Amino acid sequence: MRIILFLLLVFPAIINAQFNRSATELAKETIREYLTSKIFKDQPYKPISYDEIKPHKQKGSDIAWSMVHKFEITEIQTQADKKINVQKPHQFIFFMDEKMKVLKAESFDSD
Repeated sequence: MRIILFLLLVFPAIINAQFNRSATELAKETIREYLTSKIFKDQPYKPISYDEIKPHKQKGSDIAWSMVHKFEITEIQTQADKKINVQKPHQFIFFMDEKMKVLKAESFDSD
């Protein structure tokens, strides 16, 4: 009987954790695709970190989730007839709808 009671208490927490992990993974994939296909086309992309996915409550908006992402883009610069690869760090906040489709992205400095 104790085992059943324990499982009834723990089971919802396990289901919620699995849902959050799946939602986070889907958001990461969507963000990566958005960056490499729309914002930084044909530029090498290196993810650094993802913050937790957070519910975004805004009345009259399609935005349901937000996530902060730090990454680097390698840009080629020419100095004195030499091509140099420069890695520029970026930090964006992505706003997504309920289906984890990116609706908008905003860049900001962490300084």
